[in-house]
Amino acid sequence: MRPRSSRGWGTRQGWVPPQGGVLGLRWMWTLVLCVMVSLGLTGCPGGGSPTPTPPPQPAQPAQAKPPVPAPVTAAPARPTYVYDARNRRDPFRPLIEPRQVKKVGPKIGLATLEVNEIKLAGIIWEPRGFLALVEAPDGKGYILRVNDTVGGDARVAKITPEGITFEVKGPTPLPQVRTRLVELRLRKEE
Repeated sequence: MRPRSSRGWGTRQGWVPPQGGVLGLRWMWTLVLCVMVSLGLTGCPGGGSPTPTPPPQPAQPAQAKPPVPAPVTAAPARPTYVYDARNRRDPFRPLIEPRQVKKVGPKIGLATLEVNEIKLAGIIWEPRGFLALVEAPDGKGYILRVNDTVGGDARVAKITPEGITFEVKGPTPLPQVRTRLVELRLRKEE
Protein backbone atom coordinates (compact mmCIF):
# COMPACT_ATOMS: atom_id res chain seq x y z
CA MET A 1 0.00 0.00 0.00
CA ARG A 2 1.27 3.47 -0.84
CA PRO A 3 1.82 6.02 1.90
CA ARG A 4 -0.72 8.79 2.11
CA SER A 5 0.39 12.26 1.30
CA SER A 6 -0.88 15.40 2.88
CA ARG A 7 -2.91 16.29 -0.20
CA GLY A 8 -5.06 13.13 -0.47
CA TRP A 9 -4.59 9.90 -2.37
CA GLY A 10 -1.32 10.26 -4.24
CA THR A 11 0.75 13.26 -5.06
CA ARG A 12 -1.21 14.60 -8.03
CA GLN A 13 -3.87 17.25 -7.83
CA GLY A 14 -7.02 16.33 -9.76
CA TRP A 15 -7.30 13.83 -12.58
CA VAL A 16 -4.51 13.60 -15.16
CA PRO A 17 -4.73 11.31 -18.23
CA PRO A 18 -2.21 8.47 -18.41
CA GLN A 19 0.96 9.20 -20.37
CA GLY A 20 2.16 7.02 -23.28
CA GLY A 21 1.84 3.25 -23.75
CA VAL A 22 -1.26 1.27 -24.59
CA LEU A 23 -3.38 3.03 -21.95
CA GLY A 24 -2.51 6.43 -23.43
CA LEU A 25 -3.57 5.36 -26.94
CA ARG A 26 -6.80 3.83 -25.68
CA TRP A 27 -7.60 6.99 -23.74
CA MET A 28 -6.88 9.17 -26.79
CA TRP A 29 -9.14 7.14 -29.13
CA THR A 30 -11.93 7.14 -26.55
CA LEU A 31 -11.73 10.94 -26.33
CA VAL A 32 -11.77 11.29 -30.17
CA LEU A 33 -14.79 9.01 -30.42
CA CYS A 34 -16.69 10.96 -27.76
CA VAL A 35 -16.01 14.28 -29.55
CA MET A 36 -17.18 12.88 -32.89
CA VAL A 37 -20.37 11.45 -31.41
CA SER A 38 -21.21 14.71 -29.64
CA LEU A 39 -20.64 16.72 -32.85
CA GLY A 40 -22.76 14.30 -34.83
CA LEU A 41 -25.64 14.53 -32.36
CA THR A 42 -25.63 18.34 -31.99
CA GLY A 43 -24.84 19.17 -35.60
CA CYS A 44 -21.97 21.22 -36.95
CA PRO A 45 -22.11 25.00 -36.44
CA GLY A 46 -22.54 27.31 -39.43
CA GLY A 47 -24.10 24.65 -41.70
CA GLY A 48 -26.86 26.17 -43.79
CA SER A 49 -30.45 26.92 -43.25
CA PRO A 50 -32.66 23.93 -42.57
CA THR A 51 -34.88 22.83 -45.42
CA PRO A 52 -38.33 24.38 -45.16
CA THR A 53 -41.25 22.04 -44.71
CA PRO A 54 -43.71 22.04 -47.61
CA PRO A 55 -46.99 23.88 -46.94
CA PRO A 56 -49.97 21.61 -46.29
CA GLN A 57 -52.16 21.04 -49.33
CA PRO A 58 -55.84 21.83 -49.03
CA ALA A 59 -58.16 18.85 -48.97
CA GLN A 60 -59.74 18.12 -52.36
CA PRO A 61 -63.50 17.89 -52.49
CA ALA A 62 -64.86 14.40 -53.11
CA GLN A 63 -65.91 13.80 -56.70
CA ALA A 64 -69.30 12.38 -57.37
CA LYS A 65 -68.18 10.31 -60.37
CA PRO A 66 -65.05 8.24 -60.48
CA PRO A 67 -63.03 8.78 -63.63
CA VAL A 68 -63.92 6.43 -66.47
CA PRO A 69 -60.97 4.17 -67.31
CA ALA A 70 -59.80 4.20 -70.86
CA PRO A 71 -60.75 1.10 -72.86
CA VAL A 72 -57.96 -1.44 -72.76
CA THR A 73 -56.85 -2.58 -76.16
CA ALA A 74 -55.34 -6.02 -76.37
CA ALA A 75 -51.78 -6.09 -77.56
CA PRO A 76 -51.34 -7.92 -80.83
CA ALA A 77 -50.66 -11.59 -80.17
CA ARG A 78 -47.11 -12.66 -80.83
CA PRO A 79 -46.66 -15.74 -82.93
CA THR A 80 -45.30 -18.60 -80.82
CA TYR A 81 -42.02 -20.07 -81.98
CA VAL A 82 -41.92 -23.80 -82.61
CA TYR A 83 -38.61 -25.59 -83.23
CA ASP A 84 -38.79 -27.95 -86.19
CA ALA A 85 -36.31 -30.76 -85.49
CA ARG A 86 -36.73 -32.43 -88.85
CA ASN A 87 -33.31 -33.55 -90.18
CA ARG A 88 -31.47 -31.50 -87.55
CA ARG A 89 -29.40 -32.43 -84.56
CA ASP A 90 -30.44 -31.80 -80.97
CA PRO A 91 -29.17 -28.27 -80.15
CA PHE A 92 -28.63 -29.14 -76.48
CA ARG A 93 -26.23 -32.03 -77.07
CA PRO A 94 -22.53 -31.24 -77.30
CA LEU A 95 -20.93 -31.19 -80.73
CA ILE A 96 -18.08 -33.45 -79.62
CA GLU A 97 -19.03 -36.51 -77.62
CA PRO A 98 -16.64 -37.29 -74.76
CA ARG A 99 -14.71 -40.50 -75.20
CA GLN A 100 -15.86 -43.15 -72.78
CA VAL A 101 -12.94 -45.04 -71.36
CA LYS A 102 -13.65 -48.26 -69.54
CA LYS A 103 -11.33 -48.98 -66.68
CA VAL A 104 -10.39 -52.57 -67.10
CA GLY A 105 -8.29 -54.18 -64.44
CA PRO A 106 -6.23 -57.30 -64.90
CA LYS A 107 -8.31 -60.39 -65.49
CA ILE A 108 -8.05 -63.06 -62.85
CA GLY A 109 -9.78 -66.34 -62.19
CA LEU A 110 -12.68 -67.28 -64.47
CA ALA A 111 -12.41 -63.98 -66.39
CA THR A 112 -9.21 -65.24 -68.07
CA LEU A 113 -10.79 -68.47 -69.32
CA GLU A 114 -12.96 -69.30 -72.30
CA VAL A 115 -15.82 -71.81 -72.28
CA ASN A 116 -13.96 -74.27 -74.54
CA GLU A 117 -10.94 -74.28 -72.16
CA ILE A 118 -12.71 -75.47 -69.01
CA LYS A 119 -13.56 -79.06 -68.11
CA LEU A 120 -16.67 -80.03 -66.14
CA ALA A 121 -15.53 -82.07 -63.14
CA GLY A 122 -18.80 -82.53 -61.24
CA ILE A 123 -22.25 -81.30 -60.25
CA ILE A 124 -23.24 -80.59 -56.64
CA TRP A 125 -26.79 -80.40 -55.41
CA GLU A 126 -27.81 -78.09 -52.55
CA PRO A 127 -31.22 -76.88 -51.39
CA ARG A 128 -30.92 -73.65 -53.42
CA GLY A 129 -30.10 -75.50 -56.65
CA PHE A 130 -27.20 -77.08 -58.51
CA LEU A 131 -23.56 -75.97 -58.53
CA ALA A 132 -21.00 -76.95 -61.15
CA LEU A 133 -17.37 -77.86 -60.38
CA VAL A 134 -15.10 -76.92 -63.29
CA GLU A 135 -11.37 -77.31 -63.80
CA ALA A 136 -9.12 -74.85 -65.65
CA PRO A 137 -6.24 -76.02 -67.89
CA ASP A 138 -3.74 -75.11 -65.15
CA GLY A 139 -5.46 -77.49 -62.71
CA LYS A 140 -7.29 -74.89 -60.59
CA GLY A 141 -10.88 -75.67 -59.67
CA TYR A 142 -13.81 -73.26 -59.60
CA ILE A 143 -17.44 -73.47 -58.46
CA LEU A 144 -20.03 -72.02 -60.83
CA ARG A 145 -23.59 -70.95 -60.06
CA VAL A 146 -26.36 -69.82 -62.43
CA ASN A 147 -25.67 -66.31 -63.89
CA ASP A 148 -21.89 -66.48 -63.20
CA THR A 149 -19.70 -65.25 -66.06
CA VAL A 150 -16.82 -67.07 -67.67
CA GLY A 151 -14.48 -64.98 -69.77
CA GLY A 152 -15.97 -61.73 -70.99
CA ASP A 153 -18.78 -63.10 -73.07
CA ALA A 154 -20.21 -66.30 -71.50
CA ARG A 155 -22.85 -66.61 -68.78
CA VAL A 156 -24.04 -69.75 -67.00
CA ALA A 157 -27.63 -70.15 -68.17
CA LYS A 158 -28.60 -73.50 -66.61
CA ILE A 159 -27.11 -76.26 -64.44
CA THR A 160 -28.68 -79.72 -64.52
CA PRO A 161 -27.53 -83.05 -63.03
CA GLU A 162 -26.25 -84.02 -66.49
CA GLY A 163 -24.31 -80.87 -67.40
CA ILE A 164 -24.03 -77.10 -67.61
CA THR A 165 -25.30 -74.73 -70.32
CA PHE A 166 -23.55 -71.45 -71.19
CA GLU A 167 -25.05 -68.52 -73.09
CA VAL A 168 -22.23 -67.05 -75.20
CA LYS A 169 -22.56 -63.58 -76.77
CA GLY A 170 -20.65 -62.80 -79.90
CA PRO A 171 -20.52 -63.54 -83.60
CA THR A 172 -22.68 -66.47 -84.67
CA PRO A 173 -23.19 -68.16 -88.02
CA LEU A 174 -26.71 -66.73 -88.28
CA PRO A 175 -26.92 -62.91 -88.36
CA GLN A 176 -30.29 -62.78 -86.55
CA VAL A 177 -29.05 -64.72 -83.50
CA ARG A 178 -26.63 -62.82 -81.29
CA THR A 179 -26.16 -65.47 -78.58
CA ARG A 180 -25.46 -69.16 -78.85
CA LEU A 181 -25.80 -71.94 -76.31
CA VAL A 182 -22.79 -74.08 -75.43
CA GLU A 183 -23.35 -77.17 -73.30
CA LEU A 184 -20.77 -79.11 -71.29
CA ARG A 185 -21.85 -82.63 -70.32
CA LEU A 186 -20.64 -84.55 -67.31
CA ARG A 187 -18.69 -87.64 -68.44
CA LYS A 188 -20.08 -90.89 -67.16
CA GLU A 189 -17.37 -93.07 -65.73
CA GLU A 190 -17.43 -96.62 -66.95
